[in-house]
Order: sequence, then structure tokens, then C-alpha cells
Amino acid sequence: MKVKIIVVLSIAVIALTILSLPTPREESTKTSNSFLLGPVKIFDGETISKAAYVEVIDGYIKGLHMERPDNQLRKIDGQNRWLVPGLIDAHVHAWGDALEQSLERGVTTVVDMFGHPDFLQQHRARRATTEFSRKADIFGAGLLITAPDGHGTQYGIEVSTLSEPQEAEKLIEQRINAGSDFIKIVYTRSGAEYAHAPSISEQGLQATIKAAHEQDYLAVVHIADHGSALDAVKAGADGLVHSFFDKPVSDELLTLLKINGVFVIPTMTVYEGMLRGSINDEILLNNESLEIGASAKSTLIRNFPNSGRFPAHFYTNLLTNTKHMHEAGIPILAGSDAPNPNTAHGWSLLVELLLFQETGMPTEAILKSATSIPADAFSLADRGRIREGMKADFLLLQESPYKDLKTILAPLKVWKNGYLVAQAN
Repeated sequence: MKVKIIVVLSIAVIALTILSLPTPREESTKTSNSFLLGPVKIFDGETISKAAYVEVIDGYIKGLHMERPDNQLRKIDGQNRWLVPGLIDAHVHAWGDALEQSLERGVTTVVDMFGHPDFLQQHRARRATTEFSRKADIFGAGLLITAPDGHGTQYGIEVSTLSEPQEAEKLIEQRINAGSDFIKIVYTRSGAEYAHAPSISEQGLQATIKAAHEQDYLAVVHIADHGSALDAVKAGADGLVHSFFDKPVSDELLTLLKINGVFVIPTMTVYEGMLRGSINDEILLNNESLEIGASAKSTLIRNFPNSGRFPAHFYTNLLTNTKHMHEAGIPILAGSDAPNPNTAHGWSLLVELLLFQETGMPTEAILKSATSIPADAFSLADRGRIREGMKADFLLLQESPYKDLKTILAPLKVWKNGYLVAQAN
């Protein structure tokens, strides 16, 4: 039974990012999406593959080979570089040029957590094809489910809201009819210190998750504190689209997350902007080898109104909570929450991966968090891995990401649907 997802979230200010990867010549991209690439070293979405050659036919991976096959396909020399699957950003808000911006940084698929249904519908058909495109594929929640005047109603998009639990079935039906791939719910426990008030009630949360599950849709919830996370998991949420930093994760919550198979998208980059606000300087803005456009820089340096006003131990909680969830076997997904302050499409997913490294997560787990794990969580069956039958979405890296994860900041080449769509100078 295919499952879809219900998620809760916040939309933000768009970042029109001018990115460093130049577009390749038209004749080198549109000619054919069939070729043989190799020799390469491959992270296949789960581990290091023994294969050295990737055979691509019409934008799909036809086979992996240890030795170079004898065929008539166009040959691309991989120079023994590292090949990784196209990245998946599991938490964005996309409009305007967001899909182009994402793809140029190697993000070939985005999962939109709240946006206008028309944007999702506009790009839906393309994700099932292997046609030439300079846009990332998008899967999305469409409109979120929230309380009247609750979080998500302040952005100028008309949102039908939940006042009473008995309205849940009708709202789920509306979201499905509007084309949502999953549904997003905003919830804050009554009395929470950092509340997105007003919020739907706990009974409303339970009813909405139940109504979604009855339609074979996953229920994923936007929370911002430990207590709300606990309520959401007890109510049957399939995923949390944010982590929290108000307190260390409890053994009770870790156990429930594990038993119930709940995934977590920590969105550490956007939280870092609230709590500390220095990561972009450290990784991106002071790195002279990266050409970051003025538009991207303007959003990467934009602060939240309350930035830096939280106790210092909150940032420690953010790091250790992600670490402990991973160590407990909770699926961790990489999501940027772009284009909120402190973020930019594409760039901030890469920062998120480096923040995961700061928690002590192993490199292979970090790579999986932006490839196979989100593909599994959102039932994206044709991507997230370099395997036979998958879309030919992948990046060629200068160095081994196992030795230096920062190599992912500047991929040598990006392929989408088997077409070369970006490459370094």
C-alpha cells in the first residue's frame, strides 16, 4: 500500500539565489541522455558500491558494471571521481526560481512542506518523465492544516483551517482533491513555552492523523518543542518535520519514535540561525572558492528577529538531540527549510549535511539522510539511489566525501534525468 505524508510547517521569505555552477553548453546536454559513465567510485545511496561504470539509457540507470562493458554508448570519463545520488531536500518552501536554484547545487528533488497547490500542480507531470529540465523535481504537501489564525495563515495564501476535530475528514479530502502528495499539520501543545499559537487541539491532531491514515496518507507534523513532539508521536504521526531544542530528548520519546517508525527532519540550519547565526560565515560566506551570488548572500545573512537571544545550551540540545536520535536508530532526513532567514535553496541543504557532521553522525549516515532515507520516507521509488531502474540523477565529486564531506559544496558535474545540467569551471 503506497503511503503519503501529512506534515506541519512554516513558509518563509524567498531567496532568489544566483549560483556558482555555470550551465553547460546546450549541445552537451540535450543531445542524449544515454551514455556510459566511468570509471567512478560510487556511493549508491546506502554504501560504497563495487561497481565502477554506470550505464544510462533514456535517463534511467540500465546497469552497474565492475568492468567497462563493450557497447556503442557514448563514453564519459569519470576519472575515478566519486559519484553520489542526486540530493533530496526533505523540507523546503518552493516558488519562483527555487527549483532551478536547487538543481544547480545538486539537489535534484525537493519536498515542499507548505506552498500554493498551483505551483505543485504546475510541476507534477515532469517528475514522472526523463525529459530535459533545469528544475529539480518537487513533491509537496500543498496547503497545511492549522488552526484559525494559526501558524501558516500569515503568508497571504488562503488556507482552510481546523476548528473542531470533526472537521478533519473534510479537510483531508480537500487536500487530496487539491493534489497534495502528503498533508502537513501544525501543532503546539497547550502551555508550550515556544508556542505557534493558536494551535489545533490535541484531539484535533489525533483526528487529522486518523483521517489521513484512513486515506492511506502519512501524517507528519510541524512541532517546535519536546512536549509537542511527544504528543504528535503518541497521536500516530509518521514524521516530525522539525526537531526541537528546548530540552534534551527523553528516553520516552526516543523509544516511541523507534517503536512507531517515526522519522525526523531536524532542520538544524534554520534553527542555527535562531540560536547562533554563524554557520553560514564558517562554511559558505568566508569560503573564497565558492561563488555565491548577491541574492543568495542576502538571505544567508538575514537574521530572525529573536536571533541569538536564546540560552547557549539550546544549541547544545539541538546538536545532541540529533545525535541521540540517530544513535537510537531514528531515520534522520536532511531538510533546509529554505528560503527562511539564514537559508538559501540548494546551499543550505549542503550546510545541513555539514551540521549533521558536527553532531558526530558518521559520513555514510549523513549521505543517506539526503538520498535513500528521504526517498524511502516519502515513497519516492525511482530516486535516492544509484541502482538499476532508478532515474539517472547524480553528482560527480572532486574528492571522496568519506574523507572530506565539504567536497559536496562544489560538485564537478550534476546530471538530472541523464542530462548534464551543471558543471564547474
